[in-house]
Amino acid sequence: MTAAEKAVRPIGRGYFFRMHDYLREMLPIPRHALVAALAAAGIVGFTTTVQSAHAILSSAAVLSVAWNVFAMLVILRLMDELKDAAIDRRLFPERPLPSGRVSERDIRIGLGAMASLYMLSNLYSLATAISALVVLGYALLMFKRFFAPALLERSLPITLATHTPIVPIIWSQAFVAAASAQGIPLSDMRWGPIALYVSMLWLAMLGWELSRKIRCAEEESEYVTYSQILGPAGAVMLTIGAQSGAALIGLLFWLRLGLGFPYLALVAVGWAVSCWGHARFLIRPDCRTSKLKPYASALIMGLLLAQIYGFVLARL
Repeated sequence: MTAAEKAVRPIGRGYFFRMHDYLREMLPIPRHALVAALAAAGIVGFTTTVQSAHAILSSAAVLSVAWNVFAMLVILRLMDELKDAAIDRRLFPERPLPSGRVSERDIRIGLGAMASLYMLSNLYSLATAISALVVLGYALLMFKRFFAPALLERSLPITLATHTPIVPIIWSQAFVAAASAQGIPLSDMRWGPIALYVSMLWLAMLGWELSRKIRCAEEESEYVTYSQILGPAGAVMLTIGAQSGAALIGLLFWLRLGLGFPYLALVAVGWAVSCWGHARFLIRPDCRTSKLKPYASALIMGLLLAQIYGFVLARL
């Protein structure tokens, strides 16, 4: 253990209590498990719909996909914790790791356990094992900052360009898992519609990622944000552009697949709420309007619920 780690070593409480408190603060389990479950149900429902499969929605497939998505959310969070430790000590000393409420050793143990469980749970077929290995391999490249840490630390756009592909990689692996769990050969999968679905979720999450690094002038610091680079208006317009792309793909699915008015309403409400929150910030950019993550999350939730309606509930 390094001298720096000893200086902030957690005392008293055991490992599981420390990690429970860490996750409650940095990655609330119920919320992220719900997102993973909703995403999984939509993915499995979409797979059976576009493959013209008439079987009842497979609960085993939903659980498999949900676990994969959830496990990767945890793995990426733990990797980010270690990767950003130096920055957090300087800019966010109140967080669990720099404040000493959890140690780097704690995080590494959790990361090793989650990565092992993720791989073991995907060994039931060659396709899922290979696709899971690809996801984990790309995550490891991110963890190592693609072996160019100085370049990535100097450029937020390069970091965005190299890190956001993990999202479609995770969603693509989810479709592989959904197909394998339902006995659908990968060669029979309709990858065109699947690519559109993956793009829809990717653009929505890209909007979320952009929105969480937009600040008003009073909040700016040495922590690099998109509002510093593009200006508040430029950053907001880029965010709305990504979110609008996601909503348009949802509209395309509604038109082509006849998904019913509730599907369209859920997508439209999620998009409208997000746009309203971002427009409100542009009109009055201050500390009260700059918290944009909840509005970006509204679009993600609207899209996920729309898929549940269109590809799960409407099929019952």
